[in-house]
Amino acid sequence: MLVKLINKIPRDWLVFMYKHTPFTRLKNALVYRAQHKFLVAVLDIFTNDAGEVLLLKHVYRKQPWGIPGGWLELEQPETALRREVREETGLEVEITSLAQAQFGQLPNRVDLIFKCHHTRKSLFRSC
Repeated sequence: MLVKLINKIPRDWLVFMYKHTPFTRLKNALVYRAQHKFLVAVLDIFTNDAGEVLLLKHVYRKQPWGIPGGWLELEQPETALRREVREETGLEVEITSLAQAQFGQLPNRVDLIFKCHHTRKSLFRSC
């Protein structure tokens, strides 16, 4: 409700009111309530020298096989990705690049997809 009301106010007025509102806590609370919310996920495309991609069998997803990843917990994306991969596989990873950033829904989220590389051939096994 508050978001719809605030979206009807011209942006110039909102900026003026924000700059001239003396109560920082009130101002921040209003801004927080008026903004759209979304989650940020970090995902990992993890390959070996043969170009094989590491897939994990997830027990909590609708489709059980997928790439490692999870949600940010008030941390840098790279730190979150290293933590998630460590939690899910026990491996320490080196991130090579950000492959893609995309928006998804249900829930509203931004997915940051990173590339990592590993040279140990014993890491992957066929199913």
